[in-house]
Amino acid sequence: MPASAIFTPNGPFDLPLSLKAAASFLPPAGAIPRSLKIAVLLGGQPAVVEIRQMRKAPPVIEASVAISVSQDRLVELARWVTSGDLDLRPFYRIAASHPVMGPIAKSLHGLKPLRPPSLFEMALIAITEQQLSLAAAFHIRTRLIKRFGRPIGDLWVSPTPDVLAKASLRELMSCGLSHRKAEYVRHFARRVSNGELALENLKHATEADVRDRLSACHGLGPWSVQYILFRGLGRFDCLPSDDVGLRRTIGRYLSRHHRPSPRQLERALSPFAPFRGLAAFYLAVDWRLQQRASLAGAETGDRPLAASPIS
Repeated sequence: MPASAIFTPNGPFDLPLSLKAAASFLPPAGAIPRSLKIAVLLGGQPAVVEIRQMRKAPPVIEASVAISVSQDRLVELARWVTSGDLDLRPFYRIAASHPVMGPIAKSLHGLKPLRPPSLFEMALIAITEQQLSLAAAFHIRTRLIKRFGRPIGDLWVSPTPDVLAKASLRELMSCGLSHRKAEYVRHFARRVSNGELALENLKHATEADVRDRLSACHGLGPWSVQYILFRGLGRFDCLPSDDVGLRRTIGRYLSRHHRPSPRQLERALSPFAPFRGLAAFYLAVDWRLQQRASLAGAETGDRPLAASPIS
């Protein structure tokens, strides 16, 4: 029987805005939906979970699925994907008086990073995005999912660790992965599949412990670990400061258009601790939304959106 559940996330939340922000990091794909649909395995059965916002203030979220599942499990999944435990109000109080971040936080009120349904999927995202453009990584990941995942409707359930652990390097490389990244994916999948790495345990581990466990995996360097900590585990002070694209973006706002070094990036974002990663995310989203608006304006002949103030 179909199941549905309703919950209230912490603090302000704007799901349509968060979906729009997430789409800005991917190749353009038409109209942005106002609800989030994810394909997952629930009790070993492929299912599409739809998450939509019923009310904005205070926020109320509904999750529904066409199969029988407990309300607790449905809420747990939806809360995880929407960063439902994140309360943005402390970050907004820190950002309010900042000449650059204050207006941006106000304009993006309710924005939260959306998570992949599982930490294994998050690791696949991190590996595929290493030293590649987001667009190239997206297309490789799409081929990987369609080659090894399971279709349900017009969506695909991401491949499981067991499936990728048994894949040959040739099969993985046929999706566009380099030989080295194919090794990374298979090595990580095998560690998860054989129980060497219990991903669920990372949710409750200290940041240092997470770093140690993930760094022991072949192919997960400091950038990937920081990325997984921030986006996958919701450790919102974590900052992938080696990320060249992020440094370039932050430099437009906080370093007078100069690309800062990793240490300079951390120093520029230090006023927003313990939300440095979240602050970087807000700046990156602001920049990407401006670029999308400028592109749309150029295509329609409209004037581009004015830039946010740069210090």
